[in-house]
This record gives sequence, C-alpha cells and structure tokens, in this order.
Amino acid sequence: MCRRLVKSLLHFFTLYMNRIFSLASIFFFAATIFSCQPEKTPTEKVYQFFKSDVDELVKLNDHFLNSVKEKKGKTALQKEFLGLRLQFKKTEAFAEYFTPTTVRLVNGAPLDEIEEEENAVFEPGGLQVIEELIYTDERIEEEELVRQIRKMQMNTKRILSLWADIQITDSHVFDALRLEIFRMITLGISGFDTPVSGNALAESEEVLVSFQKYIKAYKSLLPEYASLYNGAESAMVFIRKNKDFNKFDRAAFIVDYINPLTKSLKKNQDLASIPFINDRRLLRSDVATLFDAKAFDADALLSNTDFNSTTDRVALGEKLFYDGRISGNGKTNCGSCHQPALAYTDGLKTSQGIQKSITRNAPTITYAALQQSFFYDLRSPSLEDQAVDVIHNKDEMHGSLKSVSRLVGSDEDYQRLFKKAYPELDSIQPVYIQNALATFVRSLSPFSSPFDRYMRGDKKALTDNQVAGFNVFMGKARCGTCHFMPLFNGTVPPGYQKTESEVLGITVNADWKNPKLDNDKGRGIHDQFPQWKNAFKTSSLRNIAKTAPYMHNGVYTSLQEVMEFYNEGGGAGLGLAVPNQTLASDKLNLSQQEIEQVIDFMEGLTDGK
Repeated sequence: MCRRLVKSLLHFFTLYMNRIFSLASIFFFAATIFSCQPEKTPTEKVYQFFKSDVDELVKLNDHFLNSVKEKKGKTALQKEFLGLRLQFKKTEAFAEYFTPTTVRLVNGAPLDEIEEEENAVFEPGGLQVIEELIYTDERIEEEELVRQIRKMQMNTKRILSLWADIQITDSHVFDALRLEIFRMITLGISGFDTPVSGNALAESEEVLVSFQKYIKAYKSLLPEYASLYNGAESAMVFIRKNKDFNKFDRAAFIVDYINPLTKSLKKNQDLASIPFINDRRLLRSDVATLFDAKAFDADALLSNTDFNSTTDRVALGEKLFYDGRISGNGKTNCGSCHQPALAYTDGLKTSQGIQKSITRNAPTITYAALQQSFFYDLRSPSLEDQAVDVIHNKDEMHGSLKSVSRLVGSDEDYQRLFKKAYPELDSIQPVYIQNALATFVRSLSPFSSPFDRYMRGDKKALTDNQVAGFNVFMGKARCGTCHFMPLFNGTVPPGYQKTESEVLGITVNADWKNPKLDNDKGRGIHDQFPQWKNAFKTSSLRNIAKTAPYMHNGVYTSLQEVMEFYNEGGGAGLGLAVPNQTLASDKLNLSQQEIEQVIDFMEGLTDGK
C-alpha cells in the first residue's frame, strides 16, 4: 500500500513538474518572441502619439457636447472648453501640417470663409466660434452651440480618417514641429485664436509640452537631444512664471528661449542627417530662427523658375523703374510715387497720377514681394501683374508694355542690360519687362532694422521703451493679430500662403467726435461679396515711420492718430455702421504711455543701410 502511495505521489509530482515546465516554456517563448519584435521607428511613434491625441480630442468634444445638453452652467462650460482647446493644441502641429483645410473648420477665425474661385461663402466653425458663444454676457444660445459642437465633432473625426492614409517621414515631422513653434510665437502669444478667453499663454505652454513628447521619439537619433528637450522645458518655466497676458515679456521669451530652441532643432536635424523639406515656399524650410536674414524667399512665389531673381535682372528693373519714358507723358516713372527716401512712398495723401490725383495713398513697396496679392484691393496676384496694371492704367502712367519693349530694343544701354539679364533670349518680349520690374521690387526686403538686429541677439539694438512697445504691440494692443510678425503685414504665418484683408471702418477725418465713414469699397469694387465691402489689404508696418500719411486714403497724418483710431475700436467702435467690420469694435483702453511705446517700437522697424 505504501509503495502504491509513493508511486501515485511520484506520478502526480511528475505531471505537476511537466505542467510547470510547459508554462515556463510558454512564458519563455513569448518573452523571446516579444524581445525579437523590432522597436517602433520614430515616425511610427509620432504617428501613434498623434492618433491618440486626436482620439482624446474627439472624446473631450463628445463630453463637452453632453455637458451643453445637460445645461451645465456657463462657468463649468467655459472651464471644460479651455480643456478642449488645450487638447487641440496637442494636435495642432500635425493637424495644421497635414490636414490644413479640415483644421480651419476646427480652429479657424470666426469669419466667413470666401472661396473666390468657387464664388462661394462658407460659414465659420470650430473652437473660435464656440468661444464667442460661451464667453458672452447674454444667455447662451444652446441650439446654436450644440450645432457648432457637432460640426467640430465631425471635423475632428475627419482628421482621424485622413490621418489613416497619410505617410509621414522624419523630414515632415521636423518641418511640422518647427512651423508649430513659429506659429506659437507669431499667432499664439498674440492671442490670435483666443481673443475672448485670453488663455493664450497656457496654450503656448501646451504647444511646448507636445513638442517635447513628439521630439522624444527621436531621442536615440539626436546627438544633442538633451539640449533640445531642456530648451523647451526652460521656455515652459518662463511662461509659468509670467502668466499675465498683458505683462508677458514676449521679446525675452523669443530671444532668450524660442530662438535658441529652434536653433537647437535645426542643429539636431543637421547632425542626424535628416533632410529638410525641399519645396518652394516663402519661409525657407531650413531656417534656424524666424528672424534669419535670409529666412524668406520672394522667388518662391514665382510659378516659373526661369523668372528667378539675378543681380542683372535687378539692375535692369531698377533702370526701368526710374525711367520716365515708360509712361505716356515721357516724364512719370515708378519712382514718382515710390521714392527711396520715403521708404518708396511719396508723402502725399493720395498720389499724383499722370494727369490728376488718384484716389488712394501710395503704399511702400519695401517688403511688398512677401505677400500673395497686391494693391490695396488685392486685385493682382503677382508683382508682374501689378507692374503691367500700373503702366497701362490711364490715371497712373498711361503707357504700354509694347512701347517699353520697343524702347529697350532701340536703346544701346538697355540692350546691353537686357542681354545680361536674359542671355538666352533673342527678342525683347513684354513679359520680361514685367519680370525685370518685379525683380527689382523683390530686392527691397533687407531686414536690416533695429528690430531685426535685436531678434538676432543684439540686445542694445532696441531701447527699453521700444521693447516695452513690442510687448504691448503683440499683447494688449492686439496689433500682432493682423500685422503678423516678422513681416508685419497680413500674410498669415507660418505657411505664408494667404494675404488677408480687413474691414476697419476707416474714416475720412481724424475727428473722433464727428467721424464719417470713407466710401471707398476697396476689395468690394472687384469682388461683390458683402463681406469684402470696404476691405483693404493689411500692409506691412516695416519702415512705417517714413511712410506718412496713413491708410488707403492717407487720412491720418501721424502714427498717434492711427493708434487713436485703433484704440477706439475702428469705425464701429466710433459708432459708425460697419456691420462687416473684422476689427474688434471693443476699445483697447491703451494709455497714452502705451500708445507712445507702440509708436516708438514701430519706429524701430525702419531699415538701416
């Protein structure tokens, strides 16, 4: 009996040990297989990070919709909304980069979107529209709010569906992250997309948090990863210590933290041998900072590289620019209205044409090449088209390109210059006259102002008062939400693919007690959309100290008057009927000291030699 018991126990023990061994074998095999799985590539990690971030955005949006349906109080909704916006900022870099059309419906400006070529108007939608609906002193329009949240719900899910078919590369990742940092310092810290909630600084911090997460995917590939990661951390610490929107030192933030960060990003990309995106764009893809001397490439807007700038083409264009023979009376030239001493303006309220005064002020052509459309009413798509428009205009120069071509062909000096500029051509054609004039204008973007030197590290280039003025300009005064740094015109960063126009309600005088609206329809003359009635291109503020008087009608004789107009909230703020005004009609409540600081700063945008 004992032998049978012992035998039974041995059998049981053997079965037990075999089972343990089998389980151990399974675990060992599974661990071996798992360890043999290749580690995810950086792009695979980024791909998954973004998908997870958008998934969370969808969930938060759904929860926000339920909160509205449950009729939660305004304060609770606003708090939840801020969290939704912070989550969007985690997705912004790649959503903007890969799905720009859809993301405009998630975080676009609360203005009608006009597609001129389609002759169609699309209503705005997304976070900024929702923000206006819940940050109100009136009762919340729940039905409209629900409709807008559902639209956003649809578009965030569309980003997810589009993402499933997108193939990303390391170059794309670095390009998107670089542009997102530039977006933050041009739009984010100015309050461009948080005009009511005022949560711009918290959102800028979230952009940096997201930057760290995505760049961490490249930790093993970047030789100076620690410097890059810690640079973002230092920028976040600076924001946390300076949370007052109006007092935030944007100048120090950019120069001391963001410029070193983007320099480190470029250096790491170079050291890791990750190629820069090679495409034609206004802002070069390989810049170290937004303020590099050669950051912008005006030739990128040319559809034909045969027309790219050369020194010889600039020389030919300059000679034509100042030659009165290109006009109908043989005396008027481009320089008549665009004089170098006045930053290529003429100092007149409205310019003098060939026979009479025309109705608009001559804008500066410095930096004019760095925009997508031309003239105050944006009617011309290129500098070449603008040149022919002015020469042929009977009120301006009343000439013809055919006549100019004959002049060039019959003048020995011009023949020599033309042959150097276009050596491959046997005949002088009008299109090359246009190109030569346009090429000269493209050469007038030196980026040599005290502001530029300051942003490149020369802390003595601007006075303390000018630095304070820059911070007011980009903050409380909201100037930077239309005049986008560093071009200070209406070409929207960081893609620089669209030049905006604004309806300001410009008056015919500087009498704020008895204002009268100017009747120039602006963009509305050529494009019959009611949204564009009285709309004018947002011109560059560079060299503005030399370009008085101001506005399309030259009505304001000083920068003091310009600042007072904006401080009042434009025409609508002055009590005029401007239903389509895009400028906020709320008063800015700037003190005289703040106004003077902004003016002092703008004088720091004057180019040196």
